[in-house]
Amino acid sequence: MGAYKTYANLKEKIKGWLPPSLYKPLLNPFHWCETFAASALYGFPARKMKFIGVTGTNGKTTTSLMIAHILKQAGHTVGVNSTAEIWDGKETRTNDFALTTTNPFQMQKLLKTMVKNNVDYVVMEVASHALSQHRVWGIKFESSVMTNLTRDHLDYHGTMEKYAAAKGKLFSNFPNLIVTNRDDDWYEFFSDFDAQQHISYGTSKDANCRIKKASLSSRGSKITMQLEDYELKVKLAIPGQYNAINALCAASVAYGLEIKLEDIKSGLESILEIPGRMQLIDMGQDFVVVVDHAHTEDAVDNLLQTLRATLKGRMITLIAADGDRDPGKREPLGKLAAQYSEMVVVTDQEPYTEDPENVRKAVLKGVESVTDKAVVVKDIPDRREAIATVLKFAKKGDVVVIPGLGNQLTRGMKTGKIDWHEPDVVREELQKILA
Repeated sequence: MGAYKTYANLKEKIKGWLPPSLYKPLLNPFHWCETFAASALYGFPARKMKFIGVTGTNGKTTTSLMIAHILKQAGHTVGVNSTAEIWDGKETRTNDFALTTTNPFQMQKLLKTMVKNNVDYVVMEVASHALSQHRVWGIKFESSVMTNLTRDHLDYHGTMEKYAAAKGKLFSNFPNLIVTNRDDDWYEFFSDFDAQQHISYGTSKDANCRIKKASLSSRGSKITMQLEDYELKVKLAIPGQYNAINALCAASVAYGLEIKLEDIKSGLESILEIPGRMQLIDMGQDFVVVVDHAHTEDAVDNLLQTLRATLKGRMITLIAADGDRDPGKREPLGKLAAQYSEMVVVTDQEPYTEDPENVRKAVLKGVESVTDKAVVVKDIPDRREAIATVLKFAKKGDVVVIPGLGNQLTRGMKTGKIDWHEPDVVREELQKILA
């Protein structure tokens, strides 16, 4: 980390010395040099392992961990770099990098540790920022996987076309296997990249791998998959149709890698929970509390729709949006919360340098645009107080939904990063109520 800090400090000094008109054109080669330097420092560890890269707007974490569990079941020593968890081949820990794809020095150090621990397969979430900034330069992805593409990060990329082009870099190096979502609006774009083997998945009859039958419940799913000529029945412990699709994606990757069907089945069925993804917080209360990482329109819509389908009582939703990020999704997030819920509490999430009140006002505008149903609405800036409020409001049979941060370990505030782990905060506030 000393080498990285020295490099980062130098970059900040150069940024201060040069006017933006000169500094911005230097960013792209600067990022490449940073990655090359990190790779060389740690001995180019990526050359000694096989990589599966998973990108997309939603579902990357769940799909990555599902693939990893399948590979582990098949007898491989697996490394994982996901937003939720890091596997180094010996130990599993919560991702403490605060990024999906961390800086090159941290990444290459992790990869060197994986090599030392005899990892043969690495499953890696690959963010569009990382692809744009060359953070994964030098990694040969033998398998490239696309979950879906919906609105996100337009504050950085500008347009959906540029966002797609950034994601497309993962597929541009002629991988052995490309796996794409046949149901996604951007399927044609990503399926057009060259590879030795293409596999599509989805509910479409034109997909190579598809869901033939699914029985969904609040406790999970019973899925019959058709992997080309082979039928596979899986009992998935994680609820939600979108998680059934994530499981199909993971199975399609494993099928393309010629993993045995029994290992695909047992690998998927071994997963009881994905940290921060549809995570149930149970302290003995008589209502359901769900913490989830959903922070895009599509992800929040899928989450609330899934929970609403099995709901017996009321839905109580805490909703927020980030500052310094795409402002166009703030009102839609508020609107979705109001459409599905009997109570909505708007709060702060990660304001970064933006005035959090402005962010909340936009989310509240979306909530208040829903006029065809009665919704209790509260604006509570302090996130802990907001969580305490939704928990106190809940009665027997209700569902409290807390999307946005999942199991990440920090929040981005104006003063910098602060320690924050949403599941622990929820447990602490539940304990006060139940005491």
